[in-house]
Amino acid sequence: MPDFTQSAKGLQPATVVDHILLPVADLDAGAQRLYEQYGLQGIPGGRHPNVGTANVIVPLGLQYLELIAVVDQEEAASSRLGARVAQALREGRTFVAWALRTQDLDAVRASLQAAGWDPPPIAEGSRRRPDGQVLSWRTQDVGTGAEPSAIPFVIEWRIPDGLHPGEAASSHRGGPAALRRVVVGARDPRPLRDQIRLLLGDSPLYEVREAGVDGVQQVVLETGGRELVIE
Repeated sequence: MPDFTQSAKGLQPATVVDHILLPVADLDAGAQRLYEQYGLQGIPGGRHPNVGTANVIVPLGLQYLELIAVVDQEEAASSRLGARVAQALREGRTFVAWALRTQDLDAVRASLQAAGWDPPPIAEGSRRRPDGQVLSWRTQDVGTGAEPSAIPFVIEWRIPDGLHPGEAASSHRGGPAALRRVVVGARDPRPLRDQIRLLLGDSPLYEVREAGVDGVQQVVLETGGRELVIE
C-alpha cells in the first residue's frame, strides 16, 4: 500500500496541473459546441501516432483543455488512452482524465516507487501540429485501470520554450481564460484526497468531493472577469 502520509507537500520535484482531457465524438463539432456554450476557442492540435486519437487545444496560459477524439478505432482499442476515451464517450462523460506537469519525470517515478506505488513504464508520445512543428513528451500513468480515472497522470514536455500548448494564441469570446480549479469526485474521497496530495501537494487548483462515480466532475475557469464552470 502506498505511503500517502510520507509527503504532505507532494512529490519532489514539484508538479503542477497541466491539462484536462474532454472526450468528444467529433473534434470540429466538439470545438464548435465548446465555443457556442462557453465562448472558448479551440485550435487544431494534431494526431497521436499509434494511439488512435487526435486533439483540439483550448489554451489557458499555463494550462489547457484538450478535446480528444478517437480517429482510428483499431489503434485506439490497442492503446490505454484510446480505450479510455472510447469508454468515456460510451458513458457520456464530460471528462476522461487530467494531467500534471513536471520537469523531471524520472525523479517523479522514483518518488512514486519510494512511496510504495508500482507504476507502469514511462511512455513516449508526440504529435505534429498543423504548422509541421513536432511536440514530444513522456508520460507516467499512476492509476493502472482501463476506466477513466480520478488519479492524474504526469507529463514531461520535451519542447522548446514557448511551445507549450497552453501558451498558444487564443481568441476566446471573453478574452484570455485561466484555470482556477479542477474538481475531482470519488465515491470514497478520503484516499483519493491523500493520493492527489502526494502527487500535487496542497494546491488551490484542485478540490476533491464525494461523488457517485470517480473522475473529474468540473473544471472552473476565469475569463472576462467572471467564473466559468464546465461540467
